[in-house]
Amino acid sequence: MSRFKDNPLRPYFKKLIFKMLLMLIITYIITALISFSIDIKMIIGLLVGFAFMLLSYLFMADSMYTALTTRKAHAKGIVMTSYLVRYVLLLGICISGYKLKILNPFGVLIPQFYPRIAMTIDNFSDKEVKKNADANDKYSGS
Repeated sequence: MSRFKDNPLRPYFKKLIFKMLLMLIITYIITALISFSIDIKMIIGLLVGFAFMLLSYLFMADSMYTALTTRKAHAKGIVMTSYLVRYVLLLGICISGYKLKILNPFGVLIPQFYPRIAMTIDNFSDKEVKKNADANDKYSGS
């Protein structure tokens, strides 16, 4: 992951972290309101899930960067290995947390959706995206 400093995805990822932290806080507030209590297992699950999500996306960004700079046959193996490792680790965290009763596996899974949600919000709110969409509409005759 040392190559992440040179990775072109780094500025975009840093931009999304604030939105994902906000989603983490909102998720905990919603779960606390639903359960009418402070559930330490949910807090641990959300924090572990958030940490895993950050590391997972850093690993994915590094794998993608490596795949783009290598041969096509080797790149496919890098991407598939990255995908497999990330999901096996996630499954391992959820199963071990459930068996040891130290965290809520649902809390681990929720943060895995934060990047997709943050990217969607970012795409809808990005002025450059709107400007390009308006330019495409102008050229398409709509």
